[in-house]
Amino acid sequence: MSQTPQQKKSRFQLSREVQEEFVNGIAQSMLSLAENAEQGQPSVGEAPFCPVTGKEYSGANMVRLTLTAMEKGYDDNRWLTFKQLQAIRDEHPDLNIRIKKGEHGVTVLRPEDVFFTVEQDGKWNFVSEEQAKSIPDVQRHTLLYPFTVFNAAQIENFPAREKPAPAMNEAERNELLERFVASSGVAVEHGKGVPRFDNKADTVRLPHPEHFHSSGAYYAAKLREFFKATASREARQPVKAQTLKSCAFEEMRTEMFSMLAGTKFGLPMPEHSAASRLKLWNQTFSGGDARTVFRAASEAARVLTTLRQFEAGEQPAARWFPKREAWPELVEMQKQRDAVTGVSFREKVGSDAPRPAPGNTASRSLSESVRAFEETDDLTVKARLILQNPDFLNMALRLDPSATRELAALCDQVSQTLHMELDARLQSAPGAVENPLPLNEQKAASARRMRM
Repeated sequence: MSQTPQQKKSRFQLSREVQEEFVNGIAQSMLSLAENAEQGQPSVGEAPFCPVTGKEYSGANMVRLTLTAMEKGYDDNRWLTFKQLQAIRDEHPDLNIRIKKGEHGVTVLRPEDVFFTVEQDGKWNFVSEEQAKSIPDVQRHTLLYPFTVFNAAQIENFPAREKPAPAMNEAERNELLERFVASSGVAVEHGKGVPRFDNKADTVRLPHPEHFHSSGAYYAAKLREFFKATASREARQPVKAQTLKSCAFEEMRTEMFSMLAGTKFGLPMPEHSAASRLKLWNQTFSGGDARTVFRAASEAARVLTTLRQFEAGEQPAARWFPKREAWPELVEMQKQRDAVTGVSFREKVGSDAPRPAPGNTASRSLSESVRAFEETDDLTVKARLILQNPDFLNMALRLDPSATRELAALCDQVSQTLHMELDARLQSAPGAVENPLPLNEQKAASARRMRM
């Protein structure tokens, strides 16, 4: 069968429209969850799966369905099509199984590779995958076909599911996450400052556990930065602050992973997570970039799958994850790093009971600074917040890069003015001490000190 390029283009256009609708659904769910984070984050615990086939949804579909379940408050992880529901209804005619009135399904995508050749007259001829192996100039495109699924919570009289295995308690959860990060080979060091991934040192840096309000908050931040450490390991393009778009893309992937992992283990969103940042990347990638967002969701889901395989006691399929025999040594190495910074394993994996934040610690001031920074448009106030907590600068750049750049320009003007006034006063002051350096060198040295 052959089609004209015009017919083929319309088919691609349909695929793009489906993707955009799919991605918008992900974005809206994430924004809704972020904006309502204070109300608590529901814990789904299990990956979405189809009760008819017994298979779990994967990739971006797992992201879409998990986020939808969180947003809608579904406590069931079973999703199926209307046709599959009809088959179950035929098996149980006495149950009167039906979709609840007013309920709407969720669109998920089925990828399919199509192969074709282009003839001299411009016609595109489709060939099978087997035929494509022997055709040198064959072309391939991945099309995404939509289908609609419903959650079991949307269906009346649906057979009850088997009760899942008892959930882990807090200490068991924390120990699992501790062993997972350590066994991955990603180094973690504790000290001052904000949670971040040091790309040059290939190290996750975190404040001491006692600076977090709970062990859950600690592990939420640890997993978030751990995901950034997987960039080079997963062959993703590491973010080196080249462009706003590249940074937004990594934030998009990271937030997806954070929400999925938080849902799985009942972890809160990190303190610095904010709806404004999600809106930023949503705006950055709106307008024809749906495939990029779809890829980001798939990449976030892939790292979560690695975590789920480790939890099940399996060797993760990810090529970068160390072999099982290396895990004990890697865990011991992490314990040694913790000992150097005065952190104990018992302290980290303890109860999730709320911890009082230390009196005037950098962690508490950071949390307060983040909230105040987001709530004000006054550059003077933003400058004061950064000066009060220098470690907040990196966070400020992520939260509002344009305002931070304006702030930097303002600070530069203020610095020059202060230097000129200070030089004038020193030169006119009685008994001023002579500086052997020329005035221009003095100014240069002062400017360097200001940047330190």
